[in-house]
Amino acid sequence: MAAAGAKALPTQMTGLRLIAPLTGLALLSAFAVMWRLDPDLYYRAFALTGFAAFRTPFIDWEGVSAFVECWRRGVDVYLVDPCDVRGQLFNYSPLWLEARFIPFGPAWRYAIGLTMDAAFFASLWFVFRPADWREAAVFTLAAVSPMVAFGAERANVDLAIFVLVVIGCSLTQGGRIGRLAGYAVLLLAGLLKFYPLAALVAALRERPRMFWAVTGVSVLVVAGFVFAYRRELPLVLAAVPHPPWDELAFGAPNLTGWARAVTRSPPIVLLFGGLAAAAAAAGALILARSPGAAAVLAGMDPRDRTLLAVGAAVMLGCFAMGQNGDYRAVFLLMVEGGLLAARRKAPPALAGRLAGLSIIVVALMWEPALQPLARTGGPIAWLIWWPGHELLWWGLAGALAAILAGFAWVSPALWPLGGSRLTAPETQKARPGR
Repeated sequence: MAAAGAKALPTQMTGLRLIAPLTGLALLSAFAVMWRLDPDLYYRAFALTGFAAFRTPFIDWEGVSAFVECWRRGVDVYLVDPCDVRGQLFNYSPLWLEARFIPFGPAWRYAIGLTMDAAFFASLWFVFRPADWREAAVFTLAAVSPMVAFGAERANVDLAIFVLVVIGCSLTQGGRIGRLAGYAVLLLAGLLKFYPLAALVAALRERPRMFWAVTGVSVLVVAGFVFAYRRELPLVLAAVPHPPWDELAFGAPNLTGWARAVTRSPPIVLLFGGLAAAAAAAGALILARSPGAAAVLAGMDPRDRTLLAVGAAVMLGCFAMGQNGDYRAVFLLMVEGGLLAARRKAPPALAGRLAGLSIIVVALMWEPALQPLARTGGPIAWLIWWPGHELLWWGLAGALAAILAGFAWVSPALWPLGGSRLTAPETQKARPGR
């Protein structure tokens, strides 16, 4: 009976892995049919996410293809873009303009938008392997959250970047050639959107020689990219939008922006800055001081650990650098999967803390749908809701920093610097001196 149960487990896990991708694809299909048969119902249904749908779906991808189309026609999209219905200036990596093969037009927008969304939901198969129905339900809840729906409705390229990062992380789990290919994919993702360069933290799983080789090549490539596009990059950065603090966006500047707008008092701004720092410190200490945290991280499946670290690095980098559209929070799915996987082998106290963090992740990903309730509750409700929501983000940021520190602590790449006695099991045999 035990042997039969052991054989049945992989089949059960395979079925559980399908829940999140299939649920996402089913909702994508339902909204596509809704748009085709009853657009008004489509708009009303999508409004339940807390976001307003555009009159034409996949507007963000249309913007990218419009940039490329105008560039093909000889228009300097760094200065003007008549091809885009929103008239935005080009604010993406210059590499996108080298992709002159990108087609333009309504038919292509729908085809590419649907393909991008489908690929994103399909990639969730590789992100998390739930061990039971409860884990599958929690992960699926995050996977179909308003923040994910926001990116899917717009066909934002961050979904395509997410797929690239998942591919890159998956390749780094193979042999040497596969790992090098994986780091190349992660580097490409970074050159296409800048912030995914943080995903190269995955190289910390390597032994020193490979780690420094990957790091050195990456630095040279990025330096060459910056030199080659030294005229364009300042224009790109100048065109990046900076939404008001009370729009649906996340990032470190939000809380101080709220304090300045509400109080216009430097002491109050400093007070809220201190509260934010305290929330981040608490989030870090809750994990860092948990008994067995390093051992649990070292004992995780290498792929789960890598995805957790990459998700933490990307999200922490985005949060610290500025404001981000809520669709970028799709990278929290890597964090959520890693937290759920780490919780399985954690001692009770740490398991409870990891469960709490996973609940915070789901709550933040669903927050846009609840935010209208706070707005309709009057000024007092809004003034209470907003700083509370921001302090949750700061606490999560601290926890992500602790996760990254733990990933570095168990990294074989840091042996020459002292290393860790809790090195990841899959690399212990190769440790010098053994």
